[in-house]
Parts: sequence; C-alpha cells; structure tokens
Amino acid sequence: MLLTIKFDYISIKIQTMLYSFLKIVMQITVRVFFRSITIRNKELIPDKGPIMVLVNHPSTFMDPIVVATMLNRKVFFLGKGVLFKNKIAAWLLPKFNVIPIYRQKDDPSLMNKNKDVFIKCFEHLEKGGALLMFPEGTSITERKLRQIKTGAARIALGAEAQNNFELGVHIITIGLNYANPHKFNRDLFINIGKPISVADFKEDYTRDEFQGAENLTEEIRKRLENLIIAIEDDKTDELVKNIETLYKYKLSKELGISKKDKDADFIMTKNIIETVNHYLQHNPERVEKIRLRVQEYLNNINKLGLTDTDIVRSQKSKSFVRSNLKALFILILGFPIYIYGLVNNYLPFIIPGRIAYKVSKSIEFRGAISMVGGMFTFLIFYSTQIILVWKLTHIRWLTITYGLSLPLSGLFAYWYFHTVNKMRTKWVLMLLFYKKSVFISNLITEREQIIAEFDKIKDEYRKMLVSK
Repeated sequence: MLLTIKFDYISIKIQTMLYSFLKIVMQITVRVFFRSITIRNKELIPDKGPIMVLVNHPSTFMDPIVVATMLNRKVFFLGKGVLFKNKIAAWLLPKFNVIPIYRQKDDPSLMNKNKDVFIKCFEHLEKGGALLMFPEGTSITERKLRQIKTGAARIALGAEAQNNFELGVHIITIGLNYANPHKFNRDLFINIGKPISVADFKEDYTRDEFQGAENLTEEIRKRLENLIIAIEDDKTDELVKNIETLYKYKLSKELGISKKDKDADFIMTKNIIETVNHYLQHNPERVEKIRLRVQEYLNNINKLGLTDTDIVRSQKSKSFVRSNLKALFILILGFPIYIYGLVNNYLPFIIPGRIAYKVSKSIEFRGAISMVGGMFTFLIFYSTQIILVWKLTHIRWLTITYGLSLPLSGLFAYWYFHTVNKMRTKWVLMLLFYKKSVFISNLITEREQIIAEFDKIKDEYRKMLVSK
C-alpha cells in the first residue's frame, strides 16, 4: 500500500516536472514562431480559484499551445475523444492534462462516457483548477465564430449547482486573432474579456436547467464575438481584407496608430466591418461597385507580379537609386553571413513545413505541426552540430561561439532572403515604369480614386453616427 502511494507520488512529481519543462520549451517556441504577440487584458485572468478558459478555435493544436503557454497557472484541456483511440495517445495525453470529451458526430455510442468527464471537471473546479475548452467544438481557419456548444456552460453550471452556487467559478473568454497561424513570423493578437461569474446565472438555472445553460452559452457567444474579427459571409470577408490592404495604412497614419498598436488595429478592423455591414444593408449596389472596382485593381497589379504595398512604395520613393544604395551595400556585405546562416539552418527550417504538408491535408493542422516540428528539428540539428564542432576542435570558446551563431545567423538569413525579394520587386517595378509607364500611372490614379471613395464613405458614415 505504502509502495503504491509512493509510486503515485513520484509519478505525479515527474508528470508535473515534465509539464513545467515542456511549458518553458513551448513558450520559447511560440515566441520564436510569431513575429509579435500582443496580449490585451491579461490581468483579468485570476491567479487562483476555479476558472474555465473558453477560446475560439481557428487553428487546432496551435490554439491550446498558445493559450497554455500564456497562462500563469497549470491548465487542464478538454480534447476530442477520437484523439484517445490510439493506445499511445490514450496513455500519453492524460499525462499532459488532457481530458477526453466525446462528440455525437464522432461516435454516438461513446456519448454516455461524458457523464464521467463532467464529474472529473466538477472535481477539478472544486479543487480551484483551470479548465481550457474550445466551445465551437471544431477548428476552421476563418474569420468567423461557429455555433457555440452548450457543454462548457453545462459543466460550469453543474459544478456550481453541486456546490450550492458558492464555488466561485468564473469563465474567461479569450479571442485569438492570428495574422496567419500557418506561417512563420506573423503577428498574433490575444484579446481577453472580463470574467463571467457563473453564479450570476443561478436564478435562470434553478428555474430551468436547459434555459439556464442556453442563456450562459449565449453570453459566452456574445463575449467571444466581441473579442475576435467575426465576419459571417465569405464575400464580405474578402472585401474587408481588400479594404484593409488598400486603406489601413492611410487610416493608421490619420489616426496616429503605430504598427505595434495591435489593440487599436483590431478596433480599426472592427470599425471597417461595421461600416461595410451598414452599407451592405442600406446601399448594397454601392458596395458591389466598390468591390468590383477594388478586385479589378488588385487583379491588374497581381498580373504584374506586384502587390499594393509595391505601388505605395513606388509613390513614396523619391529616388530609386538613393533609396536602394544603402540596402544594396548591406546585402553585399551580408552575403557571406547569409550563406553561413543558410547552410546551418536550412534543413531544420524547411523539414517541419514539408512534414506538415505530407502529414495533414487540412490547413488547420499545418501551423501547429510546423511549429512543434521546428522545435524538435532545431534542437536535434543544433545539438548535433555543436557536439560535432566540439569533437572536432575541443576548443571551448569556439564551440560556444558557434552555438550562439546558429540562431543569430538563421534569423539574419531569413531577414536577408526577404530583403532581397523586396529589392527584386523594386527593380521589377522600375523596369515596368519604363516599359508600361502609362499602365502603371493608370493603376496609381485608380488607387487614388478608390482611396478617395473610401474617405468619402468613411466621412458619410461618421456624420450619420453623429447625427443619430
């Protein structure tokens, strides 16, 4: 008996240490993978007490990793029961605090197991623990919020009801807003909402358990929708993205918003959506004309292999030679470092992406596979390379210097590659100006007219809001 208790204690200790170690490793990995991570209202998350963290779900495994590494406390995850069908996964996942939840669409025969899952969740919340759930129940990379399932609300209300609504469970809603969760070096804006006190729904739940769960679910939906960019219609989403491409930079300059202010950037996109939705409702013909005009402009520049950013740069650049001379000088001097960084980092950088495309046909999985895969490939390659240098030289300072140079030269190689591409685009643009000067001039004129139309719509909408 004592041996069993001792073995369980050691097992729990090892599990806790492994969780803590992996959390640190994943925190570093997440920070490296994303260009910037902005967290709004992190102070609203309680450091102790029972909480349920409910998050939108645009990117499968990426989402729980991002949220878990951000939280200052140990978290238990509710994951799809189908993940536990594999014997290795069924043994391993609970070691990382994953609790299976069974869905009707996966296997109706397993739905009865959810009673035990709910009991486990109640016990965890009674101990003051944190549960992480994705109430949409499915992961799709779209700028929209899918139907919120009632499971999270039923767990929260069930735990409170079992404790006479004195447990103090709070629901924390989090909106994940990725620039692109499937590509390296993109931005992430994490938007955290005010806690929902589950006890506030006591009266509704006591009167009618079903309706109480529905009311809490609706509140969760409203909170999450406010925390993300949610656009129901794909056609509208495309239009909003195009408006952002053409107009956001000018709007940011007018409002004095810096590129780093992701909070203000988020609000600006929300305002664009609000304006578009207003005109879709009251003047859809005008919206359609603008949509077609913007699409034609973007198609024309795409045919030239350019982007709207290239057109903007061409207008701002006073002297092509002068503006590129400094960059060209840096590129010539930096070429040897680029080659060094490329040789040392190419394989660990490229392999995870190739594996992601081979392993999964679904884009929702690729970003997480690439990120986690990259963590392993870089650890393996860097360790092997450093050991080889030590074995060959036995010079400590050289081995340490080489080890430090690996990530630094890798980041430089990435920057160098993209800088060369930007310069190549500028040269192409200059040649196009000589060959197709009339066509390019017409594109610039068309862009200016579209921007003027955006300004007109914005001013009309603001006047309408003021007059209300």
